[in-house]
Amino acid sequence: MKICVIGDAPIGTRAIKALARAGVEGVMTVAESEVQVASHSSFSAEVYLMALATSQQVQKVLTGKQGLLRMAPPGSTVIDLSSGDVTLSRELAVQTRLAGHHWLEAATSRNPADEANDSLTLLIGSDEATVARISALLDAISTQHLHVGDAGCGHATALASDYLHAAHLITTAEAVAMAYRAGVTPQACIDAINLGAGRSAVSEVSFPRWVLPGRYDSGISTGQLRRDLRLARSFVTTLNLPEGLMKAVFERCQPPELCPADEDDLHHLCDRWLSMVPAQLHPSGFCATRVPAAEARETPETLETPETTAPRA
Repeated sequence: MKICVIGDAPIGTRAIKALARAGVEGVMTVAESEVQVASHSSFSAEVYLMALATSQQVQKVLTGKQGLLRMAPPGSTVIDLSSGDVTLSRELAVQTRLAGHHWLEAATSRNPADEANDSLTLLIGSDEATVARISALLDAISTQHLHVGDAGCGHATALASDYLHAAHLITTAEAVAMAYRAGVTPQACIDAINLGAGRSAVSEVSFPRWVLPGRYDSGISTGQLRRDLRLARSFVTTLNLPEGLMKAVFERCQPPELCPADEDDLHHLCDRWLSMVPAQLHPSGFCATRVPAAEARETPETLETPETTAPRA
């Protein structure tokens, strides 16, 4: 099977390395800008992995007089690895199929456990026949993959997961701050949460591995999460669904003065609630560098150390 990777998004690099480990040889790589100027035969393949950041970039590569849909051999398979727009993905799937090719989206589930273990879960949106035919390739590039429906469904479920990821970061930080005011150490609170119904991948993995130790090397940036939340909120709007809590989660993750920058690790989103917890109560000396203490004390959402209640060990 001839495979061509188009683009330089990190997911593409991971796919190339995974294919090499699986013994797949002859994988071609092409820059996004080269597609419109390359000849038909220069990167002819059976499968094209779109290692691009957005659906708009995928659209640019696929469509147009010199787009991939016109240049690729008949019956090729396009695999979209981007963090995609559900509506646009469905439009591109229709165009891809009308051009005589096959469409499959493989959206990344930003599972904290995956990041901790250097594994990869893909949420697949495609028809069953294409999934069955490409299953061996999906096995090679991912630790696990789940077929959730036809075109658009992979991106829709990824956005749903990203929304809950952001919500769990915020609510868990708020819960830890609340318990600390009552005298419970952050670690004891997380241990208690993980024994009950409130546990999540954030409390089980993110807080012990990244938040409480103050480690900011998860590989997921705040900007990535914000972009996915914008896509999720936009999709909810097109469906005329009530925004519910999504509006509050979206606003809490936007960059006002006390929020982290886009390039910062997304676990900095917890800083505003945990900034006043003493460093010695964190396994590796947590330090919230994004929220100055003076400003934090003026923010109602920020945790303040109670004067009359000492945290229990």
